[in-house]
Amino acid sequence: MSYRTLLTEYPVGARRRVLLAVVVLALFISAFEGQLAPVLPLLLDDLGMSLKTYGLITAASLIFGAFAGYLGGELADRVGRVRILVPFMFLSAAACLFMATADSVGHFATARIVLAFVEGVAVAGTQPLIRDFTPRIGRAQAFAFWSWGTVGANFFAAAVASATLGVFGNQWRSQLFIMAGAALVGAVVIALTLRDLAPEVRRAVRLTEHEAHTVEVPQGHKGLSLLVARRAFWTHVLAMSLLYVLLATMNAYAQTMLVQQFGVSVRAASAMTMVFWLSNLAMSLVFARLSDRTQRRKAFMVGGGVAAAVFLGAFLALMGRGSEASSTVVIVLFVGIGVALAATFGPWMASFSEHVEEVHPDIQGRAFGLNHLLNRTFILATVLFAPRVVEATGGWELWMTVAWVGTVLFAVIAALVPGVTGRRPRLDAGAEAVTQPAS
Repeated sequence: MSYRTLLTEYPVGARRRVLLAVVVLALFISAFEGQLAPVLPLLLDDLGMSLKTYGLITAASLIFGAFAGYLGGELADRVGRVRILVPFMFLSAAACLFMATADSVGHFATARIVLAFVEGVAVAGTQPLIRDFTPRIGRAQAFAFWSWGTVGANFFAAAVASATLGVFGNQWRSQLFIMAGAALVGAVVIALTLRDLAPEVRRAVRLTEHEAHTVEVPQGHKGLSLLVARRAFWTHVLAMSLLYVLLATMNAYAQTMLVQQFGVSVRAASAMTMVFWLSNLAMSLVFARLSDRTQRRKAFMVGGGVAAAVFLGAFLALMGRGSEASSTVVIVLFVGIGVALAATFGPWMASFSEHVEEVHPDIQGRAFGLNHLLNRTFILATVLFAPRVVEATGGWELWMTVAWVGTVLFAVIAALVPGVTGRRPRLDAGAEAVTQPAS
């Protein structure tokens, strides 16, 4: 790798924040590409494709994307985060254009899978880059912003479709051309802005921008084997995988569940779901900041998991009332679940990356890639089995009970996460940052 592409000094101040913003931009654009929900009815009608067929194509793309995420993590560690991210961002723009030209179900399926694979490889480098450019004193907040990329793309895709579909004659392909253009511009910005840290700089464990400590780097390729032999790795991964049963259900079926279970209109269900995600996004930054200031991770994971289980339990009890349930109470419980979940994600990401870097600073990509692969297995199971369980039982109570059990298990397993053994900073009134052992 040419020295011109490496940062030999750790970026600080505004420069570091710009680099982080560009990483979030990369994730946002990748998440924006292929957001077909706003134009799905138009697409199905134009290609003569059934919703069931579309679901199977989506499932296949999830599988390919899951393996691509692991492969991308491996490449990001071995080749370089930016050296993988930039070309695959350009490839994703090309894949988006390929999908826009689809004139048959087979063409569309191929393009959807190719796009999922390319995006999976590209996005795999963004989490390690967040770790590289963020000291522990701000890591939970950085990962909270990172999570905005995916959720924010959903809102942005809907807004763009609403504003431009009429201009382009309600053609679903117009949205993919817009996505491809955004991906191309984003790839250029990323190529001109981002740089990888030099290995010796990346291997330092940053406590603050100006304070760091080193860890012993195993020789050879022992890093990942050492990591997977540790309980901390599996408790993190299993806990988040179980929580994704609820998250995937809310992401894929929240509106449908509200309409079918409580008899509200589609418009009202969409508004309730939007409130859920907005409360989750807003409070994720608040909890992440608190986690960074106190340097506590597990307390937020466990507390958020317990609170989510309580609110979800109350929501389950309300589901039995069906259309007689108060819409106001449904909204309050939805907001409660969203706020509780907001407490878990940023601290979980920060805790996971901190445990990984204490084992080996050079395996962030592989660690997050393996986590991505296992998480996507639970998401795929949720997307496939939830409708079947609902159809078999005639309602959402049983499936949401499964989600509730997963949430309870998340809290239990998160409580088993050990503390990080390395020094970690804590803000104090008399100093910018002081280091102390984590509890």
